[in-house]
Amino acid sequence: MSESGDRNSRLKQYATLGVVVGTALWTGFFFLFLVCSALFPELVPDSWFLQMVLAHPAGTMGIAISAISAFSVVAVLDVFARDPIEFRVWGFEVKGAAGPVILWVLCFLALVVGTAMLWDTSATS
Repeated sequence: MSESGDRNSRLKQYATLGVVVGTALWTGFFFLFLVCSALFPELVPDSWFLQMVLAHPAGTMGIAISAISAFSVVAVLDVFARDPIEFRVWGFEVKGAAGPVILWVLCFLALVVGTAMLWDTSATS
């Protein structure tokens, strides 16, 4: 592999690691806020955000976790795969940056549909 290709590969790995770490920090902050709000409600009295999370946990936390999980799957596959992610379905071919995007959308939709199918809505109505 040429020096330019090696440099691009390292840059891609560092960028992916940066996004994963940044997402983990943002998610950690989000959950820390929720835990502090739940354990010490006097710190955040009448928080609209906490009320929304309590009323719609699947919509507020579930969608965000699904998006982050789908990204993690695509990022791990993209880093560890030796070849770029490509799809060929029904004569339709996806190459380049569109491969990971399509894979992310498919993973995200699978997680959201799975959550919707397993969510017990009888307790909330």
